[in-house]
Amino acid sequence: MIARRPLLASLLASPALAQPAPEWPDHPVRILIGFGAGGVSDVATRLLIEGLRPRLPGSVFVVENRGGASGMVAAALVARAAPDGHTLLGAPGTITIVPSMMKNQQIDVLKDLVPISLFATSPNVLVVHPDFPARTVAEFVAHVKSRPRDELAYAHSGIGTTVQLMMGMLTRAAGLGLRDIPYRSSNESIAACVAGQVPMVASSTNSALSFIQAGQVRALALASQRRSAFLPDVPTFAEAGFADVISETWFGLFAPPGTSPALVQRIATLCDQVMAEPQMRQRFALLGAEPVGLGPQAFTELMAREVAQFRTLTRQMGLQPE
Repeated sequence: MIARRPLLASLLASPALAQPAPEWPDHPVRILIGFGAGGVSDVATRLLIEGLRPRLPGSVFVVENRGGASGMVAAALVARAAPDGHTLLGAPGTITIVPSMMKNQQIDVLKDLVPISLFATSPNVLVVHPDFPARTVAEFVAHVKSRPRDELAYAHSGIGTTVQLMMGMLTRAAGLGLRDIPYRSSNESIAACVAGQVPMVASSTNSALSFIQAGQVRALALASQRRSAFLPDVPTFAEAGFADVISETWFGLFAPPGTSPALVQRIATLCDQVMAEPQMRQRFALLGAEPVGLGPQAFTELMAREVAQFRTLTRQMGLQPE
């Protein structure tokens, strides 16, 4: 659950701002991303770095894609790097699911990474084929319950993703029986719904937005605390009586363990400043993502909550670590 705060307030409220700023960077900064080039995690992180460059004239930022093991190859490299701020990790919210879904983990994501900034988020959303009879969450629940258990199925972008766990939250809260069909990507899962191969799909807003706007699928509810500026007419699950169905695809920046709090705060403040720029907010809007401005302490607390929550939820869903 992400508690947003105004970006300006986050800049003024940090006691670390009164401390002397560390000398950083004094040589090129490597930003590792655990997924392939062109994906939303890659694009979001590169946008942030693009915004940092003019704030640090003369500094060099090198973005490297190190895919593998659900992003943990890159995370492990950062966890073992020197704690001087010159090797950082750009990662999505799936990093808090890894402890529940991966047997052989190279690192402990809560101990071996230092959260700097959760800089943007895209709420997850339940969408249905235009011919699906339900137009509200209440009608959706009633329709699913009127059919034989597990007759209806939903698509999602893969086992152990935030969107699959969103549906785990909903099916348990509403007492629904649905089959889940994993696809290799968000685009493939949405395409299956558009083609009528499955009646519904769980997706992040950034992946589904263009299909929703084109009328190819219909959004029923967002798994966020408040409505999205991108889909102002789409209610939240909380408005429909399911307050615990909160699931967002967020994007964060991390440092190696041992990085000084003053340096972590300095980088976090720079991230906040970048995300407060109107032009940058507009560019993230094209991704279907919104600025958050969650600093080191609140981000650390969020990570701990999500890891514990997902351990319980994956166990209830019968998902096995691999």
